[in-house]
Amino acid sequence: MSDHRPYVISIAGFDPSAGAGVLSDLKCFEAHRVYGFGICAALTVQTDSDFLKNDWLSATQIIDQFDPLLKKFPVPVAKIGLIRDLDTLEEVCIRLKQLNPEIKIVVDPILKASAGYKFHEWNREAEKFKNVLKQLYLITPNFQEMKSLGEGQEVHSVCEEWSEQVAVLLKGGHNADAPGTDFLYTGKQCLELKPAQTEIFQKHGSGCVLSAAITARLALGNSLAEACLQAKQYTYIFLNSNTSLLGYHSS
Repeated sequence: MSDHRPYVISIAGFDPSAGAGVLSDLKCFEAHRVYGFGICAALTVQTDSDFLKNDWLSATQIIDQFDPLLKKFPVPVAKIGLIRDLDTLEEVCIRLKQLNPEIKIVVDPILKASAGYKFHEWNREAEKFKNVLKQLYLITPNFQEMKSLGEGQEVHSVCEEWSEQVAVLLKGGHNADAPGTDFLYTGKQCLELKPAQTEIFQKHGSGCVLSAAITARLALGNSLAEACLQAKQYTYIFLNSNTSLLGYHSS
């Protein structure tokens, strides 16, 4: 049995509380027994409950961090979280594909911090966003993010439209009609992932954990549907690991 673990990479913000962003992703990767590389895309000032400010890193600064790693190590899956803007995201995705044309890129579109701090309004650059979608393997918006990105259109219709280019995991944590139910759109198919339980303790960075767990499961060879299902189960364990806003990762 080989001791070699698959490599994955997280491109996200640096959260000093380690509840979200790169630090959280690396803890999640370790729990899944994959080796994670961490690339800083923003320096944030925050706690588990308050987001105060952040400093963005440019596309060049981000690419300079991962270039030597991807030239040396085979990285089948990359996760991108908090990032400056669509121009930066597009440039980063293009470079990832240049280094590894087969790389699967998972994007968790963080438009607003759970504490209320607003980052982006990507829907204002619809054409650029559509170009970015073509570079991706999976995008994981929550219900409110999808409302924003879809510019007020019916959420499930937008998911169906997007899924002709990229798989869409519509997270159900903010969906009043089906709380906790996720919907995975791939092409013309939709897989409903119901919650294992309804009683949970809210956590800072739970969206980061879900997308990082999917990234790890994909690197381990799971199908997309199985990766999403396993990641959802992992996230429930994380949510119920304690009663505070900062969760614990366990293998």
